[in-house]
Amino acid sequence: MRIACVQLRAREVEEADRALEEALDAADRAARQADLVVLPEATYPGYVLHQRLNFDRSAYDRARDAFGEVAREHGAWIAVGLVRPVEGGLVNSAVLLGSAGKVEAIADKTFLWHFDSRWFRSGTPGEVIALPWGQIGMFVCADARMAEIPRRLAVRGARLLIDPTALVLSPLGTNAQLEYMLSARAWENGAFLAVANKCGSEAGIARYGGRSAIFDPSGARLTEAGPHDPEIVAANVELQEAPGPPVEVVAGSLPELSVPIESLPVTRALASPPPGGPCRVAMVREGVEARRMATELDVDLVIGRRLSPMERVVSVEGGSFRIGDRTYGSGEVVECGTATVGLLNGDGGAAPEMVRALMLRAANVVVWDKAGVDVPEFVIRTRADENRLFLVTIDGGDQWRIHAATGALLGQGPLEGLDAVYVELPLALAWQKEMAPGTHVVRDRPVEES
Repeated sequence: MRIACVQLRAREVEEADRALEEALDAADRAARQADLVVLPEATYPGYVLHQRLNFDRSAYDRARDAFGEVAREHGAWIAVGLVRPVEGGLVNSAVLLGSAGKVEAIADKTFLWHFDSRWFRSGTPGEVIALPWGQIGMFVCADARMAEIPRRLAVRGARLLIDPTALVLSPLGTNAQLEYMLSARAWENGAFLAVANKCGSEAGIARYGGRSAIFDPSGARLTEAGPHDPEIVAANVELQEAPGPPVEVVAGSLPELSVPIESLPVTRALASPPPGGPCRVAMVREGVEARRMATELDVDLVIGRRLSPMERVVSVEGGSFRIGDRTYGSGEVVECGTATVGLLNGDGGAAPEMVRALMLRAANVVVWDKAGVDVPEFVIRTRADENRLFLVTIDGGDQWRIHAATGALLGQGPLEGLDAVYVELPLALAWQKEMAPGTHVVRDRPVEES
């Protein structure tokens, strides 16, 4: 099948009719060359609504029917972001129109981002949909930051994920989803991913990043638009070539994912004050005397392979972990001074559920013995960021990396000629589970059905 992603210039909500005209023209051009066309979040009437509008149902019907006519004329499928009136308010929806021009599926945004909660309410997530080319699933924009939302679709068989977005840029001109998270969603789910974004700015408070793209199941971009201008990008994909999730977790094996949020260990931990200072860590070369490194570097925690046992030393033993006089397995959480350390080995971190469960068990630092398992850097970075915890990955040959709770790289090794490297982890960042106002990693995550 051929997919086209339409990148639109943002318009003010007062220019909704102009925005609709431009979007229909672009959809028409895209549908001439593609089997499936994807347009951005809130293509009509706009994303920044300023207030809870009394949005006339007839306006939604008019826009929906207009895109349906484009689909019918060209025999294409169209997924478009539309504001949809429902009982009790407005929802931010991805609407899928079939080649006959009729609505085939709707997926509402559930993880509202920052100020859009002022005019939208959380809606109903989408289900897996059968298209002539294979099974697909849809979600909207910030839903991709919650690993559970696309994951649910992938484990139910979706091999193409559709994401209408309005991704805004940080003051530095970056966006975590564009930089690494979207690649991770494609890779961890073994699925193609089609993302349509806006460009330009809206209402003086939203600057969009563009870069609409189609990802393959390896997380690589098959095609990508530029950051600044309207554009249509397209690629051919074979959904039967998408392998599905490379690592799946047995349903029910991680009870933290389905218990009420208020009963989770992390909820209790977040109710206590964060540490006033950093956790001082020494990353130590294999076999080096850990006690000397701990003393001379004056650290709170020592991490490395096959280290002499003592308290506050995490010795990676190959399939297990030794802390003090005890041996622990993957999936356990251990108090180590000011740090609460989650332990993980092998391909466990390839599945988003595993690191998520450790965070819900109150881990603020995760030590992951990758043991040679090939996991892309963009996945590792996403695991730290989406859970707001510090992630230490260890591989063979004294290779290690530490990512901050923001996903940023804090340090890596080995460093030639050194037995140990000192790194500070400002653990208070792991208490900051809110990505933006009203978007909390713990409180707002969807609870898995038990």
